[in-house]
Amino acid sequence: MKTKIYENLAELFPLWRETTLGKIGHENEETNFIIDVFKRFSEKIETVIDLGGGVGLHSGLLLKAGYDVTLFDQSEKALAIAKKNNPNLEIIQGSFETIDINQEYDAAICMWSTLSYIFSEEGRTNFYNWQKTHIKKLIILDEANFYRYDKKFHKIYNGENENYKLKVIRDWELTDTNLKKTNFVYEIFDKKTGKTEIIDDAENEQYVEIEQLQKYFGSEWKLEIYGDYNLDNRFDKEKSPRIIPVFFREV
Repeated sequence: MKTKIYENLAELFPLWRETTLGKIGHENEETNFIIDVFKRFSEKIETVIDLGGGVGLHSGLLLKAGYDVTLFDQSEKALAIAKKNNPNLEIIQGSFETIDINQEYDAAICMWSTLSYIFSEEGRTNFYNWQKTHIKKLIILDEANFYRYDKKFHKIYNGENENYKLKVIRDWELTDTNLKKTNFVYEIFDKKTGKTEIIDDAENEQYVEIEQLQKYFGSEWKLEIYGDYNLDNRFDKEKSPRIIPVFFREV
């Protein structure tokens, strides 16, 4: 995973996200979609676990909307930032592969391709088995529509906020097994000090086929798939920017 942008550079993650997305405040649209899904597929959602929620971009908004939210992430620094910004937020540190929280939740969300940071079949099996046994009503997963990706990719992004200017250079290759290997270079200009720092970062992402996700959850869970953060946009393998499976139990 992107260890530096999630760990010692976690305070820069919101700017990194806005820069690579080319949009400011996109977490608002995503959270509105999450709430719309909650309302469509269940009569009442109260408790939510945000799996891999980082600095709490979605958790904080869900908390403000009145939900009882727990944020689960492996980055201690990201969790500290989330807690500072949202003092009433419950936080738990841990990894997807070994998650063993002994508590049930009405719903789970796993946004923005964080599910792709599991690289072993044993880890994926544990992660989805935990959800099957600890989530009572519905689960929202979210990953990029890797079916549309080129085998190789290069792009330069520029963004800034009140504290920093950020340049991101991104290069990736996608293997035949849907493993994406990405290298990043961050050029970070600190407006306060006037200094520029150049940092290398990297990540691997193992994308998971929709059919495989269905196998993890089994026939007990029903499935609807969306192609973007809008209930009107059903998934289209050739056109959709995202793959957003919603697993739910029929009451």
